[in-house]
Amino acid sequence: MKLKSLTFVFLFISFVTFILGLWQLYRLNWKNDLIENINNSISAPKNFNNNEKYEELITVSLNNDFDLIEKPIFLESKTQQGKVGYNAVLPLTYNNDFYSVINLGWTSNKDPENIKNIVEEIKNQDSFYVYTRHLMDKRQFFVPENQLDDNVWFSILKSDLEKYYKSNFNSRYYFVLFDPRIKPDTNPLAFLRNNHLNYSITWFLLSLSSAIMILIIRRKKYG
Repeated sequence: MKLKSLTFVFLFISFVTFILGLWQLYRLNWKNDLIENINNSISAPKNFNNNEKYEELITVSLNNDFDLIEKPIFLESKTQQGKVGYNAVLPLTYNNDFYSVINLGWTSNKDPENIKNIVEEIKNQDSFYVYTRHLMDKRQFFVPENQLDDNVWFSILKSDLEKYYKSNFNSRYYFVLFDPRIKPDTNPLAFLRNNHLNYSITWFLLSLSSAIMILIIRRKKYG
């Protein structure tokens, strides 16, 4: 390959990797803001407002207008501290209408008494804390399809929930119980990875390396 062509190749690589480094810095700022918002919501949860738009993993408070229906589904193959179990999920109503679902977290078995005890704890509170997740219709690529006829579940999907419960779910979100008064569970920050600074440094180093290669090529060409 001619030196001129090599120069253009490294110039292109240097430009692209520099842009990717800037993009990772933008993502870093966005992620830091999100983490700050999540921490603030954990410290002082606000009442959930259906008219507001929430980021994922924001902690909110649900009042007595929300109620749980004890007809659970169980998400398969969930682990906690090396033990295999399930995530128990219940329908959630708002002013007596089907609204969404709430993930009660990990349970070792499908014993209805375990679910009943958690529901009673929730109903003993004037309000309870949850964090938000988007209620989607698209399953992740490697997650098996839900088997509604056999009541075997692997993911929370809006269309499958509506078919199974024969009701419309009007919320854009589902909720995960996050209330230490009721049941200790995973902090939503555990779902966030913030490696954008490392990614940014890597891209900038690649950009710098390409720029150095351009200088070496020009020195070789012009002596």
